[in-house]
Amino acid sequence: MITHVIFCSLVNPYRKHSNGGSEDIRRRIEATASIVDDVTIYAIDYPQELITPESLPANVHLHLYARGIDPRPWRWRYPLACVRRYNRRMVIDIRRAIVANTDQIVIFIEGMQLFSLWSDIKRIIPKNAKSILRVLNIESAYHYSVALESRGLLKLAHQMSVLQYRPLENMFLSDFSYLYAISEIERDTLLLHYRLPADRLRLALPIPADKPCGARESGKGTPFILSYYGDLTLPNNYNGLHWFCDKVLPELRRDSVQLHVAGKGSEQFSAYDGVRVCGFVDDIDAFVCKSQIVVAPIFSGAGVKIKVLDAIGYGKPMVTTPKGAEGFPVWLVNQMYIASTADEFVQLLTSMMRSYDDVVSKAEALQKEVSAKMGPTHFQRQLLKRLLKKSMV
Repeated sequence: MITHVIFCSLVNPYRKHSNGGSEDIRRRIEATASIVDDVTIYAIDYPQELITPESLPANVHLHLYARGIDPRPWRWRYPLACVRRYNRRMVIDIRRAIVANTDQIVIFIEGMQLFSLWSDIKRIIPKNAKSILRVLNIESAYHYSVALESRGLLKLAHQMSVLQYRPLENMFLSDFSYLYAISEIERDTLLLHYRLPADRLRLALPIPADKPCGARESGKGTPFILSYYGDLTLPNNYNGLHWFCDKVLPELRRDSVQLHVAGKGSEQFSAYDGVRVCGFVDDIDAFVCKSQIVVAPIFSGAGVKIKVLDAIGYGKPMVTTPKGAEGFPVWLVNQMYIASTADEFVQLLTSMMRSYDDVVSKAEALQKEVSAKMGPTHFQRQLLKRLLKKSMV
């Protein structure tokens, strides 16, 4: 029997300004496409992100749609993020694809922000089809964490989203054949607070970048380069990096350290001494590989931090906080460099720079272990064994 997989995404998985969510989706699409007959992706995004890659596998079909507003009054019970991520043409196309399909079908709904789309298609899904909600974040928890970091109308908007998402989560979570939680924290929260059957919950860890670029040696007399990348328009990102530039970086200046910052909104850090702002970079791989250590000063937010995992996937030494390490398996957390205070960051980074060769060897060994335990092959085995009832040769 032919297996057809549909991904419904709230961002273009191949978007130019990639982020943790789009990368998580893209890597699972690529892993899925290599073991099933056909994959079709329906994605909503900003007009500037409606970009189709020059080449895709023959069995992968990408359909992109501009974000829109659902004008129906009763739809405004959904959070603003749901209402704004809507395109009627996309819904019609998905419904047609489901109705026309006569083979085994698996539908991935990528995130709770697509609850409004789900309510429009769930009634026509065949009984023998499998529907999966990817829980990248439990949205009520995510908006609560962002509200703590926000002020004014933005704070109020996120507080309202918390109140709107909670009844929707209670209403829709039980609809799906399976829920794929990105971390043990999300899985345990779903079990505890929503009383979902354990056999319908799956721990589907994010797939790392797995692009080892090796160590970059620090030449005598040249700055030791730290790097940071991410969406710096988000409060949980820019607050942490401002803290790092204020409290940690000045204490490292005597060691001739330079911090390179890339990502949307990075221009706000140009006034700091020792900071080089790179803005949006076309090749994030090259940006990371030019540095010696990646820093991720994260003190708020929800869910797994994909950029932390990707630093490990590059084989780069990386320092983060307990919050940045939140959601990862215990075996991985125990091998990460973690600091809670400015003094701990300074001491840890100073020690890492002094024994850099040993630190790099440890990072490269961890990259290989993460690739084996969380890479595409691991996800493929999960999908085949538990969902498609097949096994890998």
